[in-house]
Amino acid sequence: MAFGTATICTNSGKAIAAKRHVGTTPSQAEPNYIGIGTGATGAARTAVAADTALSTAVESRVAGTSSTVTTTVTNDTYQTVGTITASATRAVDEAGTFDASAAGNMDISATFAVVNLASGDSLQLTVKKVFG
Repeated sequence: MAFGTATICTNSGKAIAAKRHVGTTPSQAEPNYIGIGTGATGAARTAVAADTALSTAVESRVAGTSSTVTTTVTNDTYQTVGTITASATRAVDEAGTFDASAAGNMDISATFAVVNLASGDSLQLTVKKVFG
């Protein structure tokens, strides 16, 4: 399932991308932590550039595996893949990438149709940030 309802690189995400270019050892942390949330679709929330957090975060963020992939031009896309396991029944309708395992800055904000998870179910998310 592709994210589709609303997906945006937040204002913080734009700053993260720019800061990752500075110096030989950027001080900006990589935004490879993935979190999931509830309450976005039900509350008619859509992703906006000023987003800083999920509507209601559920589960702990996971450190995703990051890479560069090709969308249009070789290596024009930053991709993070992570799997989150539900600790209870969840009706997940949003996800985001962050530069820290807790708090931190939101890079990508995405809302989508509800995905119902039972306790113990896993959800693998692939989040792509295309530069172009």
